[in-house]
Amino acid sequence: MDHSYQAWQEVLAEEFFGGQHAGHPTLFYVDDDVEQELRHGYGIDEPLARCVGRFLRLGTAEPYGALEDYRWRKRQQDKDGVPAFLPLLACSVMAASRMVNDRNHRATAYHARFSELLTGDERQLGSHHYEPISRMWQVLASWQHSQQGARGLCTVPAPADLPSNRSMIGFAQSQALLSGADRSFIPKFFRSLREHGTTWPLPGETLLAQIEIRGMEQHFSKGFHNALQEQEFRPLLARLIGNYAASWDGSDELVPTGVTRAELLVRLDAGRLSWVARVRSADQKERFKLKDGVVLERLGDTAYYEATGLPSPSAHTLATGIRRDGDNLVLSRPSSSVLVLARDDVLGVWAGTDGFRPGEAHVVLAAPTAQRDVQRLLDKAATTGRSADTSKLTWVPQGWSLHKPVTFDDAVTLRRALREVQGAVGLLHPPAQFKLRLEGGLKLAPSLDPHLYLRGGEPQVVLPDATGGTGTTLLVDGKERPELRKAVAAGRSVPLAVLRLEPGRHTVSCAGVEIGFATAEQAVVEPKMTKVCGFTVVDGKASESPSLLSERTLPTGITGADCTGATAREAAAVMELCRRDADEVLFAAADGRLWTLQAPEQPDWWTERLPDTPAPLRFEAEFHGVGGWLLERRSGRWKGRPVNAGTPKPRSAGNPRAWARAVLNAQQASVESSWAAYVQAAKELDR
Repeated sequence: MDHSYQAWQEVLAEEFFGGQHAGHPTLFYVDDDVEQELRHGYGIDEPLARCVGRFLRLGTAEPYGALEDYRWRKRQQDKDGVPAFLPLLACSVMAASRMVNDRNHRATAYHARFSELLTGDERQLGSHHYEPISRMWQVLASWQHSQQGARGLCTVPAPADLPSNRSMIGFAQSQALLSGADRSFIPKFFRSLREHGTTWPLPGETLLAQIEIRGMEQHFSKGFHNALQEQEFRPLLARLIGNYAASWDGSDELVPTGVTRAELLVRLDAGRLSWVARVRSADQKERFKLKDGVVLERLGDTAYYEATGLPSPSAHTLATGIRRDGDNLVLSRPSSSVLVLARDDVLGVWAGTDGFRPGEAHVVLAAPTAQRDVQRLLDKAATTGRSADTSKLTWVPQGWSLHKPVTFDDAVTLRRALREVQGAVGLLHPPAQFKLRLEGGLKLAPSLDPHLYLRGGEPQVVLPDATGGTGTTLLVDGKERPELRKAVAAGRSVPLAVLRLEPGRHTVSCAGVEIGFATAEQAVVEPKMTKVCGFTVVDGKASESPSLLSERTLPTGITGADCTGATAREAAAVMELCRRDADEVLFAAADGRLWTLQAPEQPDWWTERLPDTPAPLRFEAEFHGVGGWLLERRSGRWKGRPVNAGTPKPRSAGNPRAWARAVLNAQQASVESSWAAYVQAAKELDR
């Protein structure tokens, strides 16, 4: 990649995902005007679309391969950095911002605009090329969620939230719905509703209806107005504007970027409600002093702060909201008529949460104006806590109802009930899940193995939103377990501790995605070594004899013995013939290792003993105790054949990321089902 592409990546990362967005909902909004402002403001010579278009491999099955390769190289340097495909995603949003009816296209003709933007030809890039970009959006969303708000609150929708006909392009379209002018107008619109004493926050669908009833469409951008008219896309727009309403603190403007936003949460501890603040910024100070004598003191090495100098949580403070400024920080809590508390793992007590967590217990408090909506939701979806607690507890705000413990064992039913009820509970959806992952559990010596758990303390499996519900199959060590079917069908976290697994390595797979972990009765902690013996490496060659390694030579030296790749003597060798005229020959092993096979030089005796024989077209390659796929590229096309292929488990050895990139580049190499399994495993690694 040249300097201009790297410059665009850095500019977009800073503008849209920099630390100044901590605690703020972030939209990756890029249209033609924004692109020009960034280009001129940062002194970038080349326009964004032209810069990205130069690196497309047009006419191939993987037109974005060079951009994805660049992303992997950058990830090796900084695993926590913003995924390095932002210029391409920015172009996908620019294409969405151009979706209006004109003489050449319908308003829904996205791919023609995207192709024309990057290539100048509306037919060069079609919908069949777009799947890698939809995966990039999900990678970006997962990364932003992993930062816990320090790089902005994610507004990229979960796959389950997209209309079926927008399953790929909906990610880019979601970021083009609200322009900068729209976001500036939103607080004024919210305030006009609050002046009439409306219960707050309102669900997104109600907000959209109010825009139409009041004839306020004229104050919003054309893109917003067009999305408002589309019934299939309207729910996504409602979710987006509803999230902004839930984070609005009652002021005339959203908290400006560049100013740290601290969330004020309610804490329930020892029969008393109090305040605790959460600061999502990566650079956290020990103390903040705000106006009116409010002070925030950090609680240990956490993102939480003790808040003093504020009036206690009550019916009045919860209904009116709180905002305090100072020390380049805004501490705020929007008014709300429903308060949901869950057990916080860091604080160790009940604390406010953004949404319900399926399978966990909650305390739900509701103002009189919201009690009907809360009761309807609990009647439809709650497993426990449907009846209000009528005991006179002094900490319950005056006039508010109390339900405890409230649990939702069926996440599918909960999501459906939230959509039906809307009202004051319409914004309490469970957090979006983009990929299969492990959560909780009792870890043993994380410094040795981050996925090693105490036997009996196995983690829970969190299912992606796109795969939860009836019909989903979860496999543990390749087998479906009847004990887990109920939790899987309910779409909630699946506990593995109930399986009483034997110590050792285990796998969990769902919808083609596989993750691994290990269990043990105890962990052997390696002693700290003061002297290390090994082989020094100079210019890629190891020394002939061992020696004590110094601090300077230790990082590159060879220590210990690695027998993981050893082959049993009785393992039969498999011989394959490879073409000498191939541009590239690779071997993708089932365990994630990847080799480049080089054609050997012709021995001298060929010309001595076979003077009239032309040079053969092939060379031999032997494979001892290893299975996988042999891949050959000639004239830009890949062909492959299995070599004891087996089941792909690319996380177990080698460099899985390089393996995934190679497999995806060659995904057209074969139509065999065995190769399709390799391609699917690579796609899941690529997320």
